[in-house]
Amino acid sequence: MPRQKREVVFGRGELTNGILTELRHAEEPMGSRDVARGLITLRCDDARDRKYLTELTRRVSKALRNLKQEGVVHSSPDNRGNLYWEILRRNGKPHET
Repeated sequence: MPRQKREVVFGRGELTNGILTELRHAEEPMGSRDVARGLITLRCDDARDRKYLTELTRRVSKALRNLKQEGVVHSSPDNRGNLYWEILRRNGKPHET
C-alpha cells in the first residue's frame, strides 16, 4: 500500500522555531496542546478547527521529543502523567520564571 502524502504546513525548521518561540515567551511550562494553540494563533489559522489542532499537537509532541533528545528542552509530568515542557538554559537546568 502506498504511503499517504503528507500535507506540508510548515517550512524547514519553521515548526521548531515556532515551538521554541512559544516556550521562550511562556511564564510556566506548557503542554503540547498549549504550544499547538499558540502556534495556531501565531499563524492566524482557524483556532476552531479541531482536526487541525489534533494533528498539530501530534507534530508538536514529536518535535518536542526530538528537542529533548538534543538537550534543548526539558519535560516534567503532572500528577496525571501529562508532560509539560520548558526550554533548558545553557547550563542544562530548566529556565526559571
